[in-house]
Amino acid sequence: MTKHREIEELIQKCLDREITVDENISLQLHLSQCEDCQSLYDGLVETEQEIIGLTQLVPNHNFNARVLARIAVKKAPAWAKAIIILGGVSLASTLVLLFSSLGSDIFNKVLFSSPAIVRFIDKLSFICSTLSRILSPLAKNQFNPTMCVIGLALSIGMFILFGKIFTPHLSFKCQETGLK
Repeated sequence: MTKHREIEELIQKCLDREITVDENISLQLHLSQCEDCQSLYDGLVETEQEIIGLTQLVPNHNFNARVLARIAVKKAPAWAKAIIILGGVSLASTLVLLFSSLGSDIFNKVLFSSPAIVRFIDKLSFICSTLSRILSPLAKNQFNPTMCVIGLALSIGMFILFGKIFTPHLSFKCQETGLK
């Protein structure tokens, strides 16, 4: 058995064209005496010839385009992606305005220029202060920062979901009107 394992290694070296002259002589001598090893060698040579004889198939230069045209892959229009991005940006900017001093600066300079806006903001600030006085004890006792992160993640998820839900409807409306 050990002899046959060595012969199998010599057969592999011969097929890989890495065999020395002395190894080739001992291989040929063994193959002339052992029918099992000779049939193994002949089978491996035949398999090698079949593999070499295989033709390589290369698709045409426009193969990908034809396949994509047949399966009708539709890409989302750029404006649909922009809606999702703008939704996220508006959410982020709203959060920045709410939780930074920049928001109060903008409110003071822009919104307080009209008396009707001033009255509305006064009423709104009264409602917000009343709600904060009512809810602050509850919030102090049960505030959980992970809930804020979960709420933000869910908000972003809803923007994405609504963007995907309303995109086919919007594209249908655009097709009716002839817009792209």
